[in-house]
Amino acid sequence: MLHDITESNRANWNTIHDARPGQPVSYFAAGGSTLSADELAAAGSVRGRRVLQLACSCGDEALSWASLGAAVTGVDISEVALEMAREKSAATGIPVDFRRADMLDLPADLTEFDLIYLSWGAICWVPDLTVFATLVTSRLAPGGSILLADHHPVWEVLAVQGPGQLTVTADYFGRSTPRATIENTKLPTGARDNPSAPTFTAFIWPPSDIITALLAAGLTLDTFQESPSTEMYAGLGPAAAHLPATYLIKATRNVSHETLQQVPK
Repeated sequence: MLHDITESNRANWNTIHDARPGQPVSYFAAGGSTLSADELAAAGSVRGRRVLQLACSCGDEALSWASLGAAVTGVDISEVALEMAREKSAATGIPVDFRRADMLDLPADLTEFDLIYLSWGAICWVPDLTVFATLVTSRLAPGGSILLADHHPVWEVLAVQGPGQLTVTADYFGRSTPRATIENTKLPTGARDNPSAPTFTAFIWPPSDIITALLAAGLTLDTFQESPSTEMYAGLGPAAAHLPATYLIKATRNVSHETLQQVPK
């Protein structure tokens, strides 16, 4: 079932990714970064560290991490997205190893990472949090962390209908049940306002479920923060600042006792 979902989404991403070019080469050549201040603060210095981005799309965040001195691998299921990413990498001279893979079925050599990163519309494509959390933990080096920054599921289930008016369009507690429909403003770029766009299978995961899965996999929670974004509730007015729009989670794989014993004194 998981493979069928991924393959269906992959084919659909390939049909719309031409409308998802991300930032142009000139943006990165001029030193631009698509990483937020909160992401950078949570990650700390990545210079000389190994970073893996899952669901890297057209490569903007992967290139941003690499420009900070990290050795970056970007994984995505869409060949079209990765072609764009590789072209940007070559044109800017910012090296990133882009791989085509399902993020729940990674190549065996992708391991021992200092940071595994997902952002902005990534976790909603994960159909099984237990599988995801176990996999991520196994691919982290001791002391390595997962950093996840994404749209808040409260925003995912609410739609602005007018000044001071919100409608519930999806089940916040849907979890492993695929969303029956995705409201237009929550669709990916390329599918939004496109009546001929393909249908995607996505999921809504409360942050509590994500954190619980990461803890069960053996990670330690470092950071959990929720933030507003008035532009994400366009048309709602000042009340938009009272709602969560994004969240950030950082969790770390502890250095085990056995590992500590191997460190020379």
